[in-house]
Amino acid sequence: MAPSKQSDALATLKTTILNLKTLLHRFHTALQSPTPVHPPIEDSPNPLALLSDASQILKAQTTKLSLLILNKPFTASAIVFILNSLSNSCLPAMMSALELCPAEKYTNLLHQYIQTSLSRMMMELQSLLALIPQDEHGIEKTGSRDILASTGVLWAECDKVVALGSGGLTRLAAERIEEFHGLLKDAIAELEEWDPDEESESDTDSLTSNKGTTSSAWPVDASLEKSLQGLTLSPVAALRKRTLVILRIIRLLYPALIKRRILTFSNINNSTTSESLPTSSHIQSLDALLDHTKQFTEETDEIAGALYAGDEEEVEDRLGNLAEISKICVEEVRIGWGGNEDEFTAWAEKWKARLEEVRRG
Repeated sequence: MAPSKQSDALATLKTTILNLKTLLHRFHTALQSPTPVHPPIEDSPNPLALLSDASQILKAQTTKLSLLILNKPFTASAIVFILNSLSNSCLPAMMSALELCPAEKYTNLLHQYIQTSLSRMMMELQSLLALIPQDEHGIEKTGSRDILASTGVLWAECDKVVALGSGGLTRLAAERIEEFHGLLKDAIAELEEWDPDEESESDTDSLTSNKGTTSSAWPVDASLEKSLQGLTLSPVAALRKRTLVILRIIRLLYPALIKRRILTFSNINNSTTSESLPTSSHIQSLDALLDHTKQFTEETDEIAGALYAGDEEEVEDRLGNLAEISKICVEEVRIGWGGNEDEFTAWAEKWKARLEEVRRG
């Protein structure tokens, strides 16, 4: 390339990078603010399909971009073409997809997940833009490892969004509740290992193992109560054991809710039409269900902290609060999405009765 043409190409590259940085900053700022509510658009595209397509384009374009940066000869004009493509196509499409996916129609969970993913993409693109050489020396002044790392992060985010389009809302909700379930199981495991009286509890641990537990019986609690016979425990140790009984009962809710309420919910994915979206009341109920399962883990953390501190009154108060939240959660989804009683309805009644029995006992 002649020196004058090369200088012009580099000047254009600098301007293009600056313009895209400005656009990314504007988009990222908008993502940190509440998404504006727009009137419904007739024949609007499926937002998850639009987002999935745009993400695949972004992944392909960033792949080309990283190769152009890393390999000689350094071609400023080719990089400009890709950056203009990002500015004019996939990035605005992603922002439009978010606007077409309001929380009241698609759940807070889905809307916030997309919002967070887009925010990460915009930030990582900013980082990648900062690594683009702006002179003929190309990669000699840039770290190839940083470019590959930044590209890898963008690929991962794009893949997650594409998977969201195919798996849809129910898979996302099931994964989120399973995360909360894992946190609760971790808290229970820590409490099982902690002995305020420093007594050996090997027999108790073997009896109270969660292996073989089913939703139709309560062997964990019966074994635990049997193991307490004849033992003299401090008030905190006794409270710890009762806490474990209650937490194990709460833990049983997670798989039951996933199987009977999450996976039976009307899914929203990249082929869902606007006419087949779930009702607003169902959307609100699903969001409330997710909030409750998150509260279980948050309340459990507070209970564990109070136990470790020996604050018996705080533990009792928190246990009561946890029980009430869990009962509200169960009651709100006691009936199936179709408006009829089902297997979960009957199971929930037994579950609530067992929880009350333990609380009184």
